[in-house]
Amino acid sequence: MRDALLLAGLSVFFAVGVATPSHADGDVERGRAIAIECFACHGKDGNSPSPVNPKIGGQHQRYLLLALKDYRDGVRKDSLMRGAVLKMTTQELEDVAAYFASQKSFVEAAAPKPTPGNPTGQKTGAPPQQQPSGAGALRVDKVERKATFVSMLAMAQQASQQSKPLKASACPKINAADATKDTDNDGLADAYDAAPDNAGEFAQDTNGDGRYEICSIQQMQAIVTLGTSVGGTGEGKKTTLTVEARLNRSYELAQDIDAAAIENFVPIGSCGPDDNCMMARGKYGYMGVFDGRNHTIRNLKVSLPQRGGVGLFGVLGEAGIVMNIKLDNAAIEGRAGTAPVVGANMGIVYNAHAKANTKGSLAIAGLVGGNSGLVAMSSADGTVTAQQAAGGLVGDMTGGVYHSTANVSVTGDRALGGLVGLSTFGMVFDSTSSGAVTGNSDLGGLVGMNTDGSVNNSSSSATVTGQTNNVGGLVGFNSLSLVRNSYATGTVSGDDTVGGLVGRNNGVVRRSYATGSVTGKTNANALIGLTVEGEEKSTFAALKAPSTTGPGDLKTLDAEKSGWAPKVNMSQDMLEFYCDTNFSGFIEPAERKPQNYIWSFDKANAPPSIRCLAAKS
Repeated sequence: MRDALLLAGLSVFFAVGVATPSHADGDVERGRAIAIECFACHGKDGNSPSPVNPKIGGQHQRYLLLALKDYRDGVRKDSLMRGAVLKMTTQELEDVAAYFASQKSFVEAAAPKPTPGNPTGQKTGAPPQQQPSGAGALRVDKVERKATFVSMLAMAQQASQQSKPLKASACPKINAADATKDTDNDGLADAYDAAPDNAGEFAQDTNGDGRYEICSIQQMQAIVTLGTSVGGTGEGKKTTLTVEARLNRSYELAQDIDAAAIENFVPIGSCGPDDNCMMARGKYGYMGVFDGRNHTIRNLKVSLPQRGGVGLFGVLGEAGIVMNIKLDNAAIEGRAGTAPVVGANMGIVYNAHAKANTKGSLAIAGLVGGNSGLVAMSSADGTVTAQQAAGGLVGDMTGGVYHSTANVSVTGDRALGGLVGLSTFGMVFDSTSSGAVTGNSDLGGLVGMNTDGSVNNSSSSATVTGQTNNVGGLVGFNSLSLVRNSYATGTVSGDDTVGGLVGRNNGVVRRSYATGSVTGKTNANALIGLTVEGEEKSTFAALKAPSTTGPGDLKTLDAEKSGWAPKVNMSQDMLEFYCDTNFSGFIEPAERKPQNYIWSFDKANAPPSIRCLAAKS
C-alpha cells in the first residue's frame, strides 16, 4: 500500500543536520524504490517544496534510521509515522535512510560554494541560479501518462462488451436444507456451491463467456476462503482449487446479492503474509476481470482496523479489472488502503459506484483507497473518516481518475479532498465533487494535496473548512502541478493561505475560476491564497476580495474576453480547448466544433460551465 506521507512526521531538526557519506548497511537504489512514496511531502531529493514539511535530504543516515526505527517501535509517538513504517523491516528502513542521506542538503543545493575568483559559486558565463518556476518544475511526462490511461480505459470498455446473456440456470433456487450441508467438505455449504460434489470447484460458467457466475455473498467469499471454515481453523476442509487460481479467474455477478449474512467479509486479494502492500504490490491481489453486470451488493461489512488493503477487493493487481458494480449501505474499516470497492488498486476500476461509510488511517476513500491504476466513470456517496490522505473517491494516488464524481463528507487531519486526498504524479480529468471537507491543513474541495500532478476540466462545490493552512475550494496545496479548465463554487475557510480555488500555489493555474466566499486571517483571497514560485494565467474570481459581496470579473466574462475559446489557427494542444467526447486521447475533426468547446458561456450573467464534466451521482 502506498504510504505517501511516510516521512511527514520526522523532526524539523533534520533540516539543520550535517550531510555525511552514506552508511554501508543501506542500499541507495533499493531505498529510492521505497522512498518514492515520500516524494509528495519531501520532494524527490528530500528537500520539500512546502515549508510545512521538513527538509531531510543529505542528513545523517544513522540519525534518519534511528528516527524511523523509533517511530516503528513506538518510542516516538506519532500515529501517522508508526502506521507507515510498522510493517517495514530494519533493512528497508536502512535503505530509505541511505537514499535520503545520499541526496544534497537543502543548504548545499541552495547555496553553491564560492571559490576564489568566483564568489557567487556560479559557472563561468552562466546566468545567476534561480529556483524553477511552477511551469519549469513539472517533472512528469503527462502526455505519456494520459496515453496510458486512455489505453486502460479502452481495455475496460472492451472487457465490458465481452459479457454474454446469462442463462436462467445460472443461479438455481437455494434449498434451505442445503445451507447446513457440505457434501464435498470444501468449506462452502451446498446451498451456495455450484459443484457441491466436487471439492475442486465452487462456481460455474453457464454462458461460456469465461467468467464464473457469482450468485451469493457466500459464494463470493469463497474466492478467498474455499477450503477453510470462515472464522475458524479450516481443520478438515479440503479443496484442490488453490487461492492463487481463484484470484486469477474472472467472475461476474448473476444477480443482486445481500452481504448481511457475513458479519465480517474477508477482502478478495491482500497485501500478503506480512501485510505490506508497499513491498508486495499486486502479488497477492486479484488479477482477473470481475464484472458486476450493474448488479448491487448491499450491506457489505468489513472491519479490519489493523490491516492494510481493505475493501470488497483488498488489492487489485495490475492485470485486474473491477467493473459495472454497485455497493449500497456498506460499512468499511481498515488501517491503510481502505475503501468499499478496492482498498489498493493497481489495475482498473470502471463504472463502479458505492454508498458507504469508511474509516481508517491512511489512504482512505469512498471508492478506492490507494490508486496507482485507473478509476473511471465511477462515483461515491457517504462519509470518510481518516487521519491523512483521504478523499471522497480516492484517498492516495499516483494513478488517474477519469470522468468520476463524489458526494462525500470527508473528515480528518491533513491531505484531504472531496475527490482525491493526496495525488502524487496523478491526473484528474472531467470530474466533480460536492459534500464537505473538514480537517487541519492541505485541504481541497477536489484534491487536498496535488504534487507533480494535474487537474483538468473539473470542478467542486464542496464546502472546505480548515484549521490552519493550505485550504482551497478546488486544491489545497498545488505543488509543481497543473490546474487547468477548472472551477470551484464552495465556501472556504481556514487560517492562512486560503483561496477560493487554490490555497497555496507552487505550480501552474490556467483558465480557471472561483465563486465561493473565502474566510481567513492571512493570505486569504478569492482565487488563490498565496502563489510561491508559481504562475496563473487567464484566471478569474467572482468576488474581488474575501470581504466583498458584489460581482467581480465573471459578471461580464465571455469567450472572447476570457481567451478560453480556441483561435482558428491555434497551434496549442486541442485537448486544452475541446472535450474528448469519445475518450480517445485525441481531438478528432468531428470534435473540433464550437458545440464541443470545454467552456460554455450559454447563460447570461452567469459563470461559464464545463461541457465535459461527469454528471453528479
